[in-house]
Amino acid sequence: MSSIWEDEWEDYELDKYQFEQWLDSIEGEGTDKEKYDREMTKQEEMKHAEYPEVAVQSGNYTMTYSNN
Repeated sequence: MSSIWEDEWEDYELDKYQFEQWLDSIEGEGTDKEKYDREMTKQEEMKHAEYPEVAVQSGNYTMTYSNN
């Protein structure tokens, strides 16, 4: 079974360990793939909002800001 990191993020700036930590930090039920898809949908919706929010995430914190 391949991981989402191998399928989607192998060339991204996060290494596999950081990606797995980020994926584990996503709240909610479901498989890693379901959590990932839900988070990507959420990020896409934020881009199209009237006052888009930007989320800055790391292993230690999450900061969200908006131009509202």
